[in-house]
Amino acid sequence: MAGMASLRAAVIGLGGMGRRQIEAVRQAGLPVVAVCDVAEAAFPAAVALCGGAPRSYTRWQDLVERERGQAEILLIATNGPSHHAIALAAASAGYPYILCEKPMATSGRAAREMAQACAAAGARLAVNLARRFYDRSIRLKQLIAGGAIGELQHINVSVGAGGLGCIGTHYFDLVAWLADTRPVWVSGEVDRNPAPNVRGAQFFDPGGCGMAGYANGMTACYQLSGEAAITPYMQIVGTDGVVNLDNWTPPQGGKVEVFARPAAQRGALKTRFVLPERVPFEAGAAMDVVRATRACLDDLVGAHRENTVAGGIDAVDTVIGFHLSSRRGGARVALPLVGDDLDFDVPIT
Repeated sequence: MAGMASLRAAVIGLGGMGRRQIEAVRQAGLPVVAVCDVAEAAFPAAVALCGGAPRSYTRWQDLVERERGQAEILLIATNGPSHHAIALAAASAGYPYILCEKPMATSGRAAREMAQACAAAGARLAVNLARRFYDRSIRLKQLIAGGAIGELQHINVSVGAGGLGCIGTHYFDLVAWLADTRPVWVSGEVDRNPAPNVRGAQFFDPGGCGMAGYANGMTACYQLSGEAAITPYMQIVGTDGVVNLDNWTPPQGGKVEVFARPAAQRGALKTRFVLPERVPFEAGAAMDVVRATRACLDDLVGAHRENTVAGGIDAVDTVIGFHLSSRRGGARVALPLVGDDLDFDVPIT
C-alpha cells in the first residue's frame, strides 16, 4: 500500500458529512482532487474547504470512471441507498481505499456484497463508524475491558429522534464494540407514524424502540423513537458497577460518571446494597466528528485494526432486524440475518 503522504482523495456527496470528510482529509494533509454532488449549489462551500480547485462532477459514475488513477481514496458521503452501487463500482475501477459513510447499506445482502467485492478487488473498505474513534470511547472500552465495573450485563441507550439507520446505526455499533461482542437477536417496533424524512420522500428511516441480545450474554434496550424528545444518554451496567454517559452527542461532549463496588465488597451478594465509590475517568479530548473521521481514515490507510466493515454489517442487520421484528409483531429476529431476511431492503439514510 502507498504511503499516506502520497495519496489523493475524491469525495462523493457534499452535504454536511461530505464536508466533514473533506476537512478530515485536509487535516491528514492530503489533497482532494475531485468532488461530486447532484446539486451544483453544494460545490462552492465544499470547494472552499478543499484548499485547491478540485474537479467537479454531478454524476458519481463519471467521477469513479474518470478519477481512477488520479485518486487513491474514494470517500462516499451520499445517502444509504446509493452506497452499494458506488462501492461496487469503485472496487471494480481499482480504487485501493474506500471510506463509506454509515449506514453501510440498506439491506444485509447489499452490505455483504460490498465487503465481498472490495475484498475480491484487493481494496480496503472502511465504514465511518465515528463514535468508535472518540477518545472517550477508546478509554471507556479500555476501562470496561479492565474489569472496572465487572462483567457487562446490560446497556440502556436513549437517543430519541434521528432514525434507526441514520443515528441508530452509530449506537448499535458502539454498544457491540464497547462490549467486544456481536448481536444475536433483536426484538422491536418502528415508529407507526414517522415524520417525513428531512432528506426527501424517497427515504424511509423511522425511529423505533426495542431490545437486542448479544453473544456474550448481555442485553441492550434502545429508545430511538422519533417521538421521544430526549437528550442522548447511555447507561452501562456491569456486575460490579455502572457507567452513566450524559449527552453523548457532539459538540457538547457531556460527562461520564463511573461508579463501582469497592474491591473489598465485590464478593458480597448482589442482592445486598453496597455503597459504590466513584471510579476516576478521564474522557480525553472533546468529541469531534471531523477528528474521529480523520482517525477512521488513518486506520483505513494505516494499521487497519478496526474492523468497521464487520461492525457496519452487524449494524445494518440490527436496523433491518428492527423493521422485520416490527412487521412480525415484535417477535425476535435472529442475527446475523440469513435467507430471505438478507434481501429485505429499507431506504434508510
